[in-house]
Amino acid sequence: MNTPEIKAHNLSQFAQDFYSFKLTKKSTAKNPCLSNGADHIVIKRQQNNNYTFFSPDTQHRGSIIDFVMWQENVDIKKACRIAREKITGFNQDVKAGKAKAPKHVEPVKEFDQDKLKSLKPIQTLEYLEGRGINNIDHGRFKETVFSDERNNAVFPHKNEAGKIVGYAMKNNNFNGFSPGGSKTIWKSRQFGKDNQLVITESAIDALSYAKLINTRDYKQMFNTRFISTEGGFSPEVQELIKKEVAAMPKEAVIIAAFDNDKQGLKYVDNLETICKDLNRDFKIDIPKVKDYDWNKVLVKSLEREKAAQAALDTKNPEKEHDKTEDMECQM
Repeated sequence: MNTPEIKAHNLSQFAQDFYSFKLTKKSTAKNPCLSNGADHIVIKRQQNNNYTFFSPDTQHRGSIIDFVMWQENVDIKKACRIAREKITGFNQDVKAGKAKAPKHVEPVKEFDQDKLKSLKPIQTLEYLEGRGINNIDHGRFKETVFSDERNNAVFPHKNEAGKIVGYAMKNNNFNGFSPGGSKTIWKSRQFGKDNQLVITESAIDALSYAKLINTRDYKQMFNTRFISTEGGFSPEVQELIKKEVAAMPKEAVIIAAFDNDKQGLKYVDNLETICKDLNRDFKIDIPKVKDYDWNKVLVKSLEREKAAQAALDTKNPEKEHDKTEDMECQM
């Protein structure tokens, strides 16, 4: 087995079969996200059919050989030998029926421009409202949230030129990314007087955080822009974030609003480094409860409000009776 054959072997399955990695909730078919408890990796299949990985925790990146060098702490020669032995043995087990055939080995797909044209910007969506989000018609978010023929919430990712190059898709029990698309960042609309930039892991978290801001200080919403990384912090995404931060006024505040988990805290550290390099004011605002993201904070907040209102209505039945009488008098 030569080096090109090694690099073309499914790295997602390799990491799962031999290094105890498991797919995380943020994983998609195109960009598997895996963790073994200590390390976190994101895998991508390149146009030449080779698999590559990136670790936002440690900044390790490269091919399956680089992955083995990292995990085994060996040089490239020994890593090639280890990878070759593992893959050869795995292929023999597949032929003998002792192992399952590799997963996710479909050819790399081209980004479907016709499908992109069919997406429509929306002002409301049942799925988002079910998660407490009803602010996509706000001027800050107009034409930044779309829907497809399956009523998925669609969040476009653009390149530096502002062209859509991919999009995240969300729905109940579904988390996907456009086949052949590139994961960059999702952005809200931007205005000249913006003095605050909020960065989250997902667009749904950004919309949730925006609704919470609007509740506390609706005026600040008119000066706050949002971007999300869709759970990734690759070197390419970091470069885009640097440009977004650099584009903000010198006095602007950059807010790290990531999830309250191990990975989210890693993103906080990465963003803090970017802000220090650019001499920008940096603030951490993560959920107080461990393993919460901002959408969960929003949902819990709305549930408490609903329960409090129900309790109030129970204590004041006369008030409800008066409301009913008033309505009857107006009919």
